[in-house]
Amino acid sequence: MNYRLRIVIQISLFIIGVVTITHATAQQTENGNELQANPVLGVLEDIPGLYSGKPDFRVVRAAFKKVGDHWEPFPTQTKSYLDLQTLPKSYPKEMKWTIAFDGRNLGTIISRTPSRFEDSSEIGIEQITSHGQVQTVGNKSIDYAVFRHTPVYRPLVAVSHPNFADPDQWKAASLSLSLVSAAREQFRNKFPKVSNCKSPEENIPRPWSYRDEDVKVAKAYSSKNGWSVIELNLTGNCDGDQGQDAFHGQWFAIDPSGPVKFLGEDMWLVDAGDYDNDGMSEILFSIDGDHTAGYRLFYQEFRKSAEFVFNYY
Repeated sequence: MNYRLRIVIQISLFIIGVVTITHATAQQTENGNELQANPVLGVLEDIPGLYSGKPDFRVVRAAFKKVGDHWEPFPTQTKSYLDLQTLPKSYPKEMKWTIAFDGRNLGTIISRTPSRFEDSSEIGIEQITSHGQVQTVGNKSIDYAVFRHTPVYRPLVAVSHPNFADPDQWKAASLSLSLVSAAREQFRNKFPKVSNCKSPEENIPRPWSYRDEDVKVAKAYSSKNGWSVIELNLTGNCDGDQGQDAFHGQWFAIDPSGPVKFLGEDMWLVDAGDYDNDGMSEILFSIDGDHTAGYRLFYQEFRKSAEFVFNYY
C-alpha cells in the first residue's frame, strides 16, 4: 500500500513539475516576444585604449528604446558612485544588433551589458561577445572623437531589429539661398547680441553687429520629402569664444512649408534610418557638449525627440 502511495505521489509531483515548467517557458516566450516587439537603438563606438600603447576596442552603447509611439532614453543619471553598480539592470542584458549606415545593412554583432559601469563615461556600454571582424566605415578621425581627443572610427547605428533602410533618403546638400536666409533669420533671433574682437592680438571683446554672411553654413542635409537640417555658427577673432554659444554649431530643421525649428548645439549628424519600421526616418545626432556626451534622436518629422546624455567627468 505504501509503495503504491509513493508511486502516486511521484507521478503527481512529476505532472506538477511539467505544468510549472511549461507555464514558465510560455511566460519567458511571451516576455521575449514583447521585448523583441520594441526596438532598441544603440551606437557602435570605437574606444581608444585606456593606457598608452593599448589598442582601441569596440563597444555598443545602448541609448534608446521604443515604448508605444515614443522613443525613450535608457537611464543615465547617477547620484553616487554606487549607482553605477545598479544602473546596468535597467539595460538589456544581451542584444543582437544590426549595424546600419546610410540605409545599408553592414552586418550583425552580439553584445552583453557588464555587471557594473566603472565610471559615468561607460554608461550604456555593452561588451561585444560575437566573433569576427567588427564593422567600420572609413578611416579614423578626430572628428568622431567627442570627449576622447584621439582619432577613432565613425560611430555606426546599432538597432535590435533589421530596420536599416532610410525611406526619407537623407543626403548632404547645398541649400538654396532662400532656405539659408530663413535659417540665418532664426539664428539672428536666437543671438541678437554678440561680442567679438578686432584681432586675436588685441583680444578685447566688444559688441559686434554681425552681417548675415558672417553666419557660416557648416553642414547641411536634405531629405527627398523636402525637409532640411543646417548647422550655422559665427567665426570670431577672440582668444576663445568668450562663452558665447553663437560661436558654437547651432542646428536648425527647415520644414518644407517654411518654418524653421531650433534643434540644438554642439552636435553632429550620425545617421538617418527608419529604426522602428514606421515608414519615416529617424535622425540621430551625436552630442559633443561641455563635459557631456550622448545622442539626440529626432522623429516624426521633428515633432518629437529624445535625448541620451551622460557626463564624462
